[in-house]
Amino acid sequence: MKPLSFLMIAVVAACLGITSKPEGDAQERKREPERREIWLAPQSLMPPPLAQDADFMDMFTPEAPWKFAAAHTQVFKLYASFLGHTAQERVNAVVADLKRRNIAIALESGVMDVANTPPPPCGGLGIIEGYGTPAQARRISEMIKAAGGTIKYLDMDEPLYFGHYSSKPHACHSPINVVLEQIAPTLNAYIQEFPDIIIGDIEPTRFPAYVNWRTDFSAWAKGFKIAMKRPLTYIHLDIPWTDDGRRVPGADRPSKEPGDALEFYGYMQELQLQGLIGKIGIIYDGTPNDKTDAAWVKDAQDHVLLLERQQGLRPDQDIFQSWMPQPSHALPESQPDTLTSLIDWYFSPATQRLISTREK
Repeated sequence: MKPLSFLMIAVVAACLGITSKPEGDAQERKREPERREIWLAPQSLMPPPLAQDADFMDMFTPEAPWKFAAAHTQVFKLYASFLGHTAQERVNAVVADLKRRNIAIALESGVMDVANTPPPPCGGLGIIEGYGTPAQARRISEMIKAAGGTIKYLDMDEPLYFGHYSSKPHACHSPINVVLEQIAPTLNAYIQEFPDIIIGDIEPTRFPAYVNWRTDFSAWAKGFKIAMKRPLTYIHLDIPWTDDGRRVPGADRPSKEPGDALEFYGYMQELQLQGLIGKIGIIYDGTPNDKTDAAWVKDAQDHVLLLERQQGLRPDQDIFQSWMPQPSHALPESQPDTLTSLIDWYFSPATQRLISTREK
């Protein structure tokens, strides 16, 4: 009887001129692919010369022109550098609007702490990426709480890569157990303020260029689970698309994309099966070589199609994010060279047809 009932409803609706097209922000969410979680992370990096969208704060008003994209976004990510250099009034506006839209807040921050040890010749907040302090964590948490908000997700900013692998100036090459010791104080500061906070990791996908990377990553995931009494809830792949066969300093072989990303993704799936990692997400962006907003957005679209259509990947989380000079605007979503336009493009029927019909 149920199929007949649904058919009758459809006939009546057609007669009354009622279409099946969803209207309103909440109803638009029904168009999302099953289980797919959408994250949005516009440029909000401060102070200069770090990049910030010219219209970043314009996003947080009811009339802001990203209603379709907002209706499809579950998580909005802020950078710690923004929260560390902006006024409380701005944080209040951000939190209030995201709460109104029912979009969760994520924070991307360095978490390796060296503040309680003698000043090292390497590492540290403001010296190299990936580092942070409990004091910074408490200050950021207080700003979000004062605005009436909650940090639901904490993105650790590449601690394994920058703490253990990187050969950039001031890198420490710390043993994995030391990196685990360094992240604990900062993470515990966030947990104290937000006991239900969900902790995940962002890492670059050039790990396969290092000989022992699988052993190291397994040790990292196991060590995290022991140290924090919880597994890594998710891993986000930061794909350095400009790795084109040149040797990364300190690596054992040249790094090349997308091959390294595909190998990295496959191993993350193995760690999923072992219960060491929860969800897998991919950051979709352009490249530092893109000189215009349109070029950046086009590259980001190509990267989505390369991985999801040509390679058939189905990540649990899609992260549309920029920390680069492009695109210079997040709004409006109707303009094809803005960050929010990427979400509109992704959920367009044409794009979804492309993704669902994998290239042979």
